[in-house]
Amino acid sequence: MNWLNRLLHKPSTEYFGSKINASLGFWPSKLTLYKQAFSHSSIDQPKYGNNERLEFLGDSILGNVITEYLYHNLPTKNEGVLTDIRSKMVSRRTLNKLAKKFNIEEFVETNLNGKIPSSILGNTFEALIAAIYLDKGEMFCKKFIIQEIILKHFSLEQLEKEISSYKKHFIHWTQKNSKDFFFKLLDESGESHKKNFEIAIVLEGETIAKAKSSSKKKAEEEASRIACESLNI
Repeated sequence: MNWLNRLLHKPSTEYFGSKINASLGFWPSKLTLYKQAFSHSSIDQPKYGNNERLEFLGDSILGNVITEYLYHNLPTKNEGVLTDIRSKMVSRRTLNKLAKKFNIEEFVETNLNGKIPSSILGNTFEALIAAIYLDKGEMFCKKFIIQEIILKHFSLEQLEKEISSYKKHFIHWTQKNSKDFFFKLLDESGESHKKNFEIAIVLEGETIAKAKSSSKKKAEEEASRIACESLNI
């Protein structure tokens, strides 16, 4: 029964290391870096400091590795295509999803007294990348990003086809085809804290799409989606 007793009373640091190994596939060496990576700034007196500086570093590391990977693996694509694919891979939405796939919510510590917002998970994921870099070194971190993130969770072919913003997609089409257009505010209603906006897209003098939403940005995006579908672009 000694083995069972050791299992049930294993030191917290060993348990933390085993959880990291289970989620990421390797044993960490400098546990304090990972403790810091998972400490949100809402904690009043964090024992390991908060993860904001690590998040800053991790954002740069992740972007650089992805940029280099795309450059070498998509040799025939132009700068615009590479930029678009990279932006999809490092977007807040994507990072939030990746964080959940790596079970980051099991580790992150906050003082928010409730469900952890997805944005915090994505930011923590960037901080984790920095912790790996500082703990294991540049080459290990680069290999982790390529093998465990890019190859396992992305399809470059699918990313190229995916439309991340219908507004950008529509504007690109108008520029490519020398079409004149503008967004027109048709209506603004509701109280200051609960506004509604109706936006139209006027293409070559003709209104081709309309949409309503709680913000001008959202209404323009929805109107652009309708325009893209109606024009089959």
